[in-house]
Amino acid sequence: MRARCSDRAIDPLPARLPKNTFSRLAAFYAATYAALGIYMQFFPVWMHDVGGLTHREVTQAQSGQIFARTFAGPILSQRVDRNGMPTRMVVLLSLLSVFAFACFDLARGMWPMFLCCVLYGCIYPPLHSVLDNLAIESAREGGFRFTRLRAFGSLAFLVVIVIGGALLEQWPSSAVYGVLLLLLLVSWLFSLRLPVVVREPNVERRAPMAQMLTDKTFVLFFLANGLLQGSHGGYYSLSTLYWRTHGIQEGAAGLLWAEGVVSEIVLFVFAREWAERLRPTTLLWIGMCGAVVRWLLLATLTSPWAIASVNWLHAISFGVTYLGALQFLRLRVRPELQATAQGLLGAFSSGIGMAAGTMLAGYVYEFAPSGAFVAMAGLAMVGGLLAFFVRRPFEVFLRDENQRRTSANKDQTPASEQPPTAS
Repeated sequence: MRARCSDRAIDPLPARLPKNTFSRLAAFYAATYAALGIYMQFFPVWMHDVGGLTHREVTQAQSGQIFARTFAGPILSQRVDRNGMPTRMVVLLSLLSVFAFACFDLARGMWPMFLCCVLYGCIYPPLHSVLDNLAIESAREGGFRFTRLRAFGSLAFLVVIVIGGALLEQWPSSAVYGVLLLLLLVSWLFSLRLPVVVREPNVERRAPMAQMLTDKTFVLFFLANGLLQGSHGGYYSLSTLYWRTHGIQEGAAGLLWAEGVVSEIVLFVFAREWAERLRPTTLLWIGMCGAVVRWLLLATLTSPWAIASVNWLHAISFGVTYLGALQFLRLRVRPELQATAQGLLGAFSSGIGMAAGTMLAGYVYEFAPSGAFVAMAGLAMVGGLLAFFVRRPFEVFLRDENQRRTSANKDQTPASEQPPTAS
């Protein structure tokens, strides 16, 4: 059954965005992605050194956060479609994230850490899907590019992992907790300055999530993208710990991560228009090829210079896949389902797919550390195969793209930020 809704496009309610909308959103993106950078790269080290978990227990505890956001993300995003108030949700989740993370200070051992990860996963990760929806809405109204905002987040991510890696060579691992708590508090303060976006709520009897999850095409797409992005699970959770066993300290690990983020920023800023000329499934296949090559090479390389020679592939394995997902939603999802679609995309990519990748990598790592990356390559190949089943004839893609650009010209707004058309 196709995910259907009324033929009437629901436009945002009239609102005057402040002149500094871009800077307000950019500041919040920078703050929240700085917190994300510390959490992803250095918090597993804190859980191991301070929390007392083994390498495998780190991935098991983090799986609680991943599973929690799988269910919480779509529910909260659907709530945004229902009430039409994304800004209010971002502010609320930013505040609750501070309190949820503070609970980690009281947890030691596997199960207390697992429960804290579940609580944190219900609040902080879903924030990013709602934020993207708010930013895309604001970008369309304000006439600027969403990807430029996203680049500010990537840049902040880059800065904190480089500086954080250097500082952790001098500071104890326990410092990670305080730095991350401070960044979450700053994020909440910046959220209070976000532009207030209000749009007409979705009042249809059938829930937006039900409309999308009963469409086989959308489910296959979410699974394909989820496995492609989930193949990064082993890298996110174990790469710093794995490199430490080969004598690569946190400072060098931060630089290696930074290289990938730099390549991502370059893609978002300079290659977006090129990417939009390709079909969504083509972008997913390019992302799959980059992921497979990247993970197989990282399974065999252990010197910093050798790893640096291939880590630029992050722009392909993550960045191109991300752009393919945005292109897919832009062309096939109606505006009144956009927040729900973003939430489901996050649930499958940062939730189901990432949980599968993280747990598989953690299991394989116990027996063969380098084999964890080989397993990630296999996961990416499966995701690419699933993408084949959602591919449409080129004529259909060309028709929808022309309709989108024609509508964009009429509205005199950038074509790359237009609301999706119905498929």
